[in-house]
Amino acid sequence: MMDAISDPALHQLLHSARSADSARSRASFGSLHRHRAEDASLVGLLVNLAECNAFVSLVTTSGTERRGRIIIAGTGGIMLLTGNTSRSLIRLSAIASVRCATRLRLDGDGSPHESTSWPTLIASHVDDGDDLSLSRNNQFVFGTVRSLSRSILILDTHDGGVFYAVVDAIDELSISVPGSIRHD
Repeated sequence: MMDAISDPALHQLLHSARSADSARSRASFGSLHRHRAEDASLVGLLVNLAECNAFVSLVTTSGTERRGRIIIAGTGGIMLLTGNTSRSLIRLSAIASVRCATRLRLDGDGSPHESTSWPTLIASHVDDGDDLSLSRNNQFVFGTVRSLSRSILILDTHDGGVFYAVVDAIDELSISVPGSIRHD
């Protein structure tokens, strides 16, 4: 279309307008991309990874590495499917790093479907009689759940003792479900 314009001044004016418009478009896209990167959050990234069903490797603040697929991600923490009969609940503040084994371009802007607190996440996925291990301040305890409230988890330990844990102090729970995966 510009070839049909015979006036050189008009041709130059249209060319510069098209160049300016193209530059504005690139600047706008770059600004939007920077804005999305600044708004990225850990929970947004974890939600993105859960939605993609990506295989991840997580390192907790205690230095423990966990591998699996994130099946629930929220503001309180995540549920990581670590095997056919096991899963881990990991508090959001206990996650030090996340590595995705799949090449994905994620922006970390995912929104959790529900805002679940850490005690609610634990209460909705741990039952009396579950065998589990828990991590609290780099201390690992193994046992069977005797009782759970929003504030206290009571375990019968394998050595015959009883362990009481404040739910808000737990960094991670690994649950082993005999047989197949329990559907919550």
